Amino acid sequence: MILDPTKLDLLKEPFGTLIRDNEVTIDLVTEILKKAPKVIAVGDTTTEKLVGFGFIPDISVTDCMEKRVIKASKFEYPVDKTIHLDNKPGELSEQVVLEVKKLILANAYDSKIRIIIKGEEDLVALPFLMYSPNDWVICYGQPNEGLVIVQVTEDSKKKAMLIFNKAFI
Repeated sequence: MILDPTKLDLLKEPFGTLIRDNEVTIDLVTEILKKAPKVIAVGDTTTEKLVGFGFIPDISVTDCMEKRVIKASKFEYPVDKTIHLDNKPGELSEQVVLEVKKLILANAYDSKIRIIIKGEEDLVALPFLMYSPNDWVICYGQPNEGLVIVQVTEDSKKKAMLIFNKAFI
């Protein structure tokens, strides 16, 4: 599924609470995340920030790049399972969407899972927003602005599905 470049504006609006880069603190993030049954982090910077605060997401999605530039150092953190998937920039592969659904259906797991994307991981937040159970929390970066934290609700799922249906061809 390829992102229609004329629909990029649909993805500019944060799905949840945008915390500006200079306002992201360990206390604020911990307060929000400690109530979540499951936390998903999408993006290298987002994942590094959470891990740096001592919080390892239940599922993290990274591509070892930042703003499409390969990171100089590899960021490691303890996980129970690592999954490798391909996803071209500006696309959402069927394989990625199916793996997201599979992981969500197995939501009783207690293990920490890292998905490493060969290509680009940014759009992978969308299927997590569409299919995650209510009250799960999804964190992702808003480029040059800050951290977005979304508590999944029926409304956020509907919004994600609407954008998905409009933006992908």
